[in-house]
Parts: sequence; C-alpha cells; structure tokens
Amino acid sequence: MSVPRGFGINGQHYYTNIAKPIDVNLNFIVDSTNGNGLGIRSLKSNGYVSNVFMNTSAPLAGSGNPNPQAGFAVVQFANNFNKYIGGFVGVIAPATSTGTTSLTKGNVYQITSLGNTTAANWVVAGFPVGFTPAVGASFVAAINGSITGTGTVGIPGANQIDSYSVAGDSNLMLNNSNIAQYNGAQMIVQFLSSTSSSNTVLIPTAPSNNSVVSMTFRFDGSSVTVDGL
Repeated sequence: MSVPRGFGINGQHYYTNIAKPIDVNLNFIVDSTNGNGLGIRSLKSNGYVSNVFMNTSAPLAGSGNPNPQAGFAVVQFANNFNKYIGGFVGVIAPATSTGTTSLTKGNVYQITSLGNTTAANWVVAGFPVGFTPAVGASFVAAINGSITGTGTVGIPGANQIDSYSVAGDSNLMLNNSNIAQYNGAQMIVQFLSSTSSSNTVLIPTAPSNNSVVSMTFRFDGSSVTVDGL
C-alpha cells in the first residue's frame, strides 16, 4: 500500500529571474456551432480571462467575436501585463465513438454514459478501484464482452494538434489603454497541425468540436527590468 507524501519546504518556493511571474490558466470547450457566437463554450479561468473567441458558423449577434479564421483563438485577459514570457497548450480530443457496449480486454475506453451500470459493474469492466465512475473518465478494459447494464463507452480520440504558437509580437498587445471598457491584454494564438504524414508542414488547424483546450500563459507583471526583461 502506498502512503501519500506531503510536500516538503522546497515545494513552497519558486525561483526565477523574473521580478513578478504571473501564470494565467484557463480551459474551454471548442464549439464552432454554438449559438452563443463565441466558437467555444464553458470558459473557466477564475475571472482572469474575459473572453476567448474562435471561428464560428453561428450568428455573431453582439458576442464581440471578430470571428478569426479556423485554427486561431483570440484570448482577452482581464488584466494588463508587462511582458509575455511563454506558455503551453494541451488539447483533449473527444471520443471517436459514443455508444459502444462491447469491450476488448486491454483496449482503452472512455465512459460516455453511466446508464444503470453500477459502480461494481464498472470495476468488473476495468474501471480502477477507488475512483467514482463518471462520463469522460477512461480505463483499460479488463474483460472481453459486454458491459453489464446500460452504460456505454467510446474510443478516445487522438488530438490532431501538433503545436501552437503566438501570432505576432505579443508584447505589443499587453496594455490596453482603457481596460475598464475594453478588457486588458489580448493575445492571438494559432493551433498547428501537419496536413498529412507525408507533408509535415504545419498549418493553422482548428481542434475538433468538443475538444477540451487548456492553456497556461506566463507573464511578468512588474515594470522592474535589468536588461529589458
């Protein structure tokens, strides 16, 4: 049996050459057809991000979305910053199927509906003990055969995004002169993917609808500099 370990004193410190490092974390679900006109839904950032806009086929109708071309996202922050330091993006692709009931031992599946399948029956199917079965959770099948009950699973989708980059010089868009009316810093990022296995040139590519996108942006919030950083 493993014993949970506490975080030592070193886990309480973060050393950097930046005077005031600030990380802004957010996530959202890509939804190009959502009627809100944003191209996304379910933005979460604890209030530090005002808007994320992506390409949409829905009416814009006062959403404020400039409707960037597919593969780009406009991120509006609630604050201004001094410098953009860097960041990273993670994309979770949706399941490629949603109504599978038959399992193959050793294959990975993702729960798409709990149905009336009990927690005990999910464990028999391969769901790890100690966790609560929930839609979206994944597990390795422990059986060849059907799930007991009406629960269903899907095959996890593969993320087609190879990389991402910031469009333009982001440091020129970090200080809005009227933050109260027009929000704070704004950055445009592009999701990049190769066109095929034989052509590895990266081009802007929109994550598939229902993909969950997580982003971290790191800024310097201080005006104190030594050599410009």
